[in-house]
Amino acid sequence: MAFRKASALAVVGTVAVLAAGSVTTASATPTTSAAPAATCHASSGNLYCGNRANAAIYKSPRYDTASGNPIEIVDSLRSGFSYFKCYTIGQPHGGGNSIWYRTYGDDNGAWGYVPAVDVWTPQDPFPGVGFC
Repeated sequence: MAFRKASALAVVGTVAVLAAGSVTTASATPTTSAAPAATCHASSGNLYCGNRANAAIYKSPRYDTASGNPIEIVDSLRSGFSYFKCYTIGQPHGGGNSIWYRTYGDDNGAWGYVPAVDVWTPQDPFPGVGFC
């Protein structure tokens, strides 16, 4: 069976309580970059990689049908690091390509597709990952 593990979260602020009971907040600038490429690896044709937490998993590798109706969202990736079975070619997305990765969700285990824009790969398709 595949595995999932939670990713570390970036620190975006610090709160200190002073002796007088007041609260002081110091903020750090959050980073919006993807996880380092070193977090991705392929093994036996499968991909293990960082991803956007709470990413939608679609029933098909596209956002909508030819008639414009939305494709069903079957599950979500709640974790920030996931297993992907393979890749396929689907509808273009915001990542500048048409690669979608097949995986199962964290809520009910439903299988579907995540657009590569939500997977932190340095290139798509990721080398060593099988075609679905």
